[in-house]
Amino acid sequence: MTAVFEKELVNIDGKVFFPYLSNNVIRKRIRELASEIERDYKGKNPVFLVVLKGAIFFASELMQNVSQPIFVEILKAESYGNRLESSGKVNLFLTNRNFGGKDIVVVEDIIDTGLTIKTIMDELAKFEPSSVELAVLLLKKEKLKFNLSIKYCGFEIPDKFVIGFGLDFAEYGRNLKDIYILKE
Repeated sequence: MTAVFEKELVNIDGKVFFPYLSNNVIRKRIRELASEIERDYKGKNPVFLVVLKGAIFFASELMQNVSQPIFVEILKAESYGNRLESSGKVNLFLTNRNFGGKDIVVVEDIIDTGLTIKTIMDELAKFEPSSVELAVLLLKKEKLKFNLSIKYCGFEIPDKFVIGFGLDFAEYGRNLKDIYILKE
């Protein structure tokens, strides 16, 4: 697999991506989401449960813009592998299982079908948290297969494959500061 990052286009193994959301636009929206979270959790210390690997850029920027105390945990979820489509099977790896009675904000990079996040929500419910809300950078609303309550949504996007700002294609492209969309 080869990856070439040019100024305007990104080519990964013959797939060409072009600019979609600039870093400035992304960061501005994340600051707005952080303000909403601060307002909603005033006087509380929520647990930010970051879904690895893709959400690390979004989560980092979000947490840096929340000025109140928060607790951070991580969760690894795998469903794509090296493909453009989800495998339909989700593997979860939790680092902590002490979520009882806590306010949790699940921080995810992208929701398309909703399978991964539904699996996460079902698993978290077993621990009887006080509350669970979703913070997602990108939502492909037209592709959703599950009824999900998404309180903090950065951007609704079309059903196109995207990379950058933590999102990848076969592990390439996460480090791009902007978000790029697959050219068809």
